[in-house]
Amino acid sequence: MAHTSPDKMSMETELSRDLGLVSALAIGVGTMIAAGIFTLSGLAIRNVGSAAILSFLIAALVALFTALTYCEFVSIYPRSGEGYLYARKTFPAPMAYFVGWSLILGYTASCAFYIASLSSYFVEFIWRTPFEGVSGIFFLFALILLNIKGTKESGSFQIIVTAGKVALLAWFIFGGIRFFNSAEFYDNFSHNAVNIGSTAAMVFITFFGFSAIAASAGEVVNPVKTIPRAIFISMGIVTVLYTLVVLAILAAGLTDYTEAAMGTAARQFLGPIGGMVIVTGALFSMISASNASIMAGSRVILSMSRLGHLPAEFGIINPQTRTPVVALILVGGTILAFEISLPLEDLAHFADTVLLLALILVNAALIYHRRKFPDIERPFRVPLVPLLPGLGILANLYLLSQIMVHIEPVLMALASLILGILGFLAWKGTQAEEVALPGAPSRVALGRYATAESGFRILVTLANPQNVTKLIDMAAAIAKKKNGEIVALRVGLVPEQMPPAFEEDAFIEQERPILEVAHQCAKAHKVPITSLLRIGHNPARAILETARERDCDLIVMGWKGYTKSSKKILGEITDAVVANARSDIMLAKFVGNRPLQKFLLPTAGGEHARQAEQYTAPLVEASQGALTICSVVQPGTDGLLQTEVTQRLSQAVTRVQAGSGIQANSEIIQHVSITDAILEHANNYDAIVVGATGRGLLPKLLFGQIPENIAKRSDRAVILVKTYHPVKALLGRVMRE
Repeated sequence: MAHTSPDKMSMETELSRDLGLVSALAIGVGTMIAAGIFTLSGLAIRNVGSAAILSFLIAALVALFTALTYCEFVSIYPRSGEGYLYARKTFPAPMAYFVGWSLILGYTASCAFYIASLSSYFVEFIWRTPFEGVSGIFFLFALILLNIKGTKESGSFQIIVTAGKVALLAWFIFGGIRFFNSAEFYDNFSHNAVNIGSTAAMVFITFFGFSAIAASAGEVVNPVKTIPRAIFISMGIVTVLYTLVVLAILAAGLTDYTEAAMGTAARQFLGPIGGMVIVTGALFSMISASNASIMAGSRVILSMSRLGHLPAEFGIINPQTRTPVVALILVGGTILAFEISLPLEDLAHFADTVLLLALILVNAALIYHRRKFPDIERPFRVPLVPLLPGLGILANLYLLSQIMVHIEPVLMALASLILGILGFLAWKGTQAEEVALPGAPSRVALGRYATAESGFRILVTLANPQNVTKLIDMAAAIAKKKNGEIVALRVGLVPEQMPPAFEEDAFIEQERPILEVAHQCAKAHKVPITSLLRIGHNPARAILETARERDCDLIVMGWKGYTKSSKKILGEITDAVVANARSDIMLAKFVGNRPLQKFLLPTAGGEHARQAEQYTAPLVEASQGALTICSVVQPGTDGLLQTEVTQRLSQAVTRVQAGSGIQANSEIIQHVSITDAILEHANNYDAIVVGATGRGLLPKLLFGQIPENIAKRSDRAVILVKTYHPVKALLGRVMRE
């Protein structure tokens, strides 16, 4: 490859940090004091009477365990994304995606619950219309537009509305608490533990506002200190207010407790005007909670898009408003779909199901994060880890078990989660392989194309000029056998801040002789060849783009046999190509100028070793050499296993000889170490051909431990072969995200 590129320069537009402690408190309190207190308080009393207070306290305690976990994580990662971001930094990519998708569903379903509650109150107390949901939909569109306009504007709106509704709640409590009757309180106290737990699960949604604070960490001033304070203060305020509100509603002595019970009680305590004021406060509460949920949900989408779990277009920040416009529109559309399709209580149970699943994993993430990163700085530390997050997991599981009696919304939640995972896999499967890599698309600066069409194309990357003829010789042998074509590629690199067309003429003059050598070599073998010079920012991306555009079946690359970076396996470029290519891979490490005639092919019968057989046979035939197929067994292996190995080797020899004119031998090697056995036996050979072990799904393995160790330690030429399997390759890409 030609030239090198400097460090990548970030060109992303960032969110603006406009939110202080008061704004963060307004987000938390505004989310928690919403439809939950105005609608679920009446439903909770209907279920368990005055024990509703206990249900709210249980829900608050469960939320507190996870709130502590959030405080520690946000002190480490003070950016937008909250639970998803924490899981992304801790767990494998699929689990992190599950958390993110759960949070998106939870926030949008919660907001739909608030919007539906708003519509219910509006129709009950303000204006009876034949279309109950119209008022909620109107406010939803208004909130989306407000959030698109800017974070500062939506934050200021949140402060004003939250302050107003806290004052109105205080007035309601003062009006009702005077009529509190302790005897009636105890008479109406349910002792049904199951119902109390089920009600606690239903009202849990009201305490989830603490996560909305963390979700906006990217827009909070000094988030490491501000967010933990905002979480604890807001939860304390809300828990006290909830307890007093339930007591005030109980004091009304209503005969029927519905989602409008608080409005009815307000009319009774404060008269028509006072009741209307409380109803107005309820409406504003639901609006502010919706606003906070919209902000939080869009920030999770933003974080997922930036970390590769959603299309990058979803997370584009508008440079004028500095808000994620596309994410906000998507959130708005999802909220509207939920609000139209599910009734009020089902929305609460749906939201609680997905949110509790996410919070279980976030608590587990903290336990694992402590072990995975023991030395990382933690400005806020949760005490008694793993006990407290473990209690959080158990408490969330308990609440989740209480929701399971509501079959329909739970099944819908699980179906939505599965649909999201399948959609993610489908998107990754159709995504161009090079999209996962940084840098702008490369461009073809010089192309010389074969005149004949072929059904099998071999892409040969020409990184080291000294290996050009060796790689073309190998590719030509395989291409002749398959009536195929060679695509020779040379990549020129330009600095990240420069366009790919930068200094194009200079690149062409510099690289043309290398491509000419490849042409002459292929011509000598009478194999059609296409040669390309691409200019770009990332060589691996250019290779993958060529493989996709030219529909290549095999990529042949040279490899020096080691990497200087402990974070890379085979080398930065090689790692990226092997991990993302949708074609077979042949990686060749050459040692000196020894001609390759005697080949050793170890096999355990896997699909990669079988593909290695098919690619090795033409190499042996072209060099008029010899091939030995071997297997390693432990000393003292019983006769039955020896027979199985012998049969497997015989079948491999038959396959090789059936497709070529070569003679192949087989051999069983007894040794305690597979790697050492092959390396010692290879002294009598010119090259070792090794198929991947099939463990390539592991993030730190591409071909497998044994092939990679053989390639790095051998003083003979080594050829690593990995066959492309669409499903396994997709799972591998997802696991390595």
